[in-house]
Amino acid sequence: MNVNDQMRSLDDVVRQVEDYAIIALNPQGVIESWNLGAERVKGYSAEQALGQSFVMFYTETDRVAGLPGQLLSQARAEGRAEHRGWRVRKDGSQFWGDVVITALADELGHHTGFVKVTRDLTEQHQLSEALRASEERFRILVGQVSDYAIIALDSGGVIQTWNRGAEQLEGYSAQEAIGAHFSLFHTPGDQRADVPMRLLAQARDTGRVESTGWRVRKDGTEFWADVVITALHDDGGRLTGFAKVTRDRSDVKRREEAADAFYANFGHDFRTPLTAILGFTEAVRLTEGQAPEHMLARIEANAQRLLAMVEDLEEFSGQHEGRDQLDVELINLTDLARAAMSDLSPSLGSHRVRLRGELVSALANRTAMHRVVTNLLVNALKYSTDETPVELEVTAAAEGVVRIRIADQGRGIDEADLSTIFDEFERGRLSVEDGGTGLGLSSVRELVVQQHGRVHIDSERGVGTTVTVELPATVRAPWPEQRKDPSARTYSGEGQSAG
Repeated sequence: MNVNDQMRSLDDVVRQVEDYAIIALNPQGVIESWNLGAERVKGYSAEQALGQSFVMFYTETDRVAGLPGQLLSQARAEGRAEHRGWRVRKDGSQFWGDVVITALADELGHHTGFVKVTRDLTEQHQLSEALRASEERFRILVGQVSDYAIIALDSGGVIQTWNRGAEQLEGYSAQEAIGAHFSLFHTPGDQRADVPMRLLAQARDTGRVESTGWRVRKDGTEFWADVVITALHDDGGRLTGFAKVTRDRSDVKRREEAADAFYANFGHDFRTPLTAILGFTEAVRLTEGQAPEHMLARIEANAQRLLAMVEDLEEFSGQHEGRDQLDVELINLTDLARAAMSDLSPSLGSHRVRLRGELVSALANRTAMHRVVTNLLVNALKYSTDETPVELEVTAAAEGVVRIRIADQGRGIDEADLSTIFDEFERGRLSVEDGGTGLGLSSVRELVVQQHGRVHIDSERGVGTTVTVELPATVRAPWPEQRKDPSARTYSGEGQSAG
């Protein structure tokens, strides 16, 4: 086969290629040849395209910017030019084209024209753009998550990304954290024991590692962290780094420690009144004639103490069965408060309670509110002297809110305990010797929250304590958003705690 035959054969092959538009241009960019791929991609037949300038494939914007001529000039000067961008079909629709223009020369090196190869990559471009958009949305989503610190580490543990949750939890800004080693979040003891690098090694070997323990914020304070580190790999299976997700579980740790302390003292707390009951019962049995009144009173007081502890435990168990809200109705809150006072045993000092205020109604659960008022009254009477009164006030506050205030003049609560006094099993350092479960105020908070209400406590050591419960009067009250302000110690119906 001679050269001319080879050229004709090659020309036939090119004409029949369908996946690529392969065309010849003269030195001025006029179309001189046209294959099946060009007809399929561009939409023009050979008769319509031959003799036309190739600029007709470009958008109006590109033509005004002079892009077609720039590509020919680049190909003429450098031998080839490559460009990706939007091109226009005959019907006006656009496609994403991958274009390569190659300059042609004769045997003497004189420029004779160009070969232009175009491939339609619209589908790949759309997939790429969708992936890029998805990655951008994911980046924005991760960046705005505030409950979890989500960061990326390189293979050596150096921080590469930083989200809002990381800034809030760890205390560092992105500028301070990115480029630093993640070991700065670990305690000095963990750093000396090489815990950070051992965690990375385990994640590298097993794919992920989970760890809980104390971590350190920028200001030096510690928090109990739940950490998951996941190894990241490229398509070839090579380690590229790690994803590290951290959540502050200090509240869980406090509850666990309080529960441990409660159960550690549980035997003593129950044994003390039981021993007293048994002792006084034996003394009564040995007493001739009528039993002394003070013995019976002591037996009754210790029995009531045990009963209160059992009731607290039963209520605590019931509230953790997954019920989020209580059924509410419009009830007369003033009558309910009066009934709660009457139901208190005289031996508990109910005669010291002074009720004042208005006749008001609230949207509440009758049984739950009776328990709330009784619980708060028992606490107020228990932690104040027999000579001081307990004030129970029911009033209608502004903006459809009903308020119950119970104030005593007792020992008060230590300032250090105010932020956690509503937590489960928390008894406060001034009442650890009084027995009890530490579940009373926790129960109050839970019951109030389930009625779309909120509870607030103010106390001063040696002066007294005031607990305020607020409930919606007829509709759910639009409580302002509660922020994590340790001084507020307010619990709202949204279940948020500022304490």
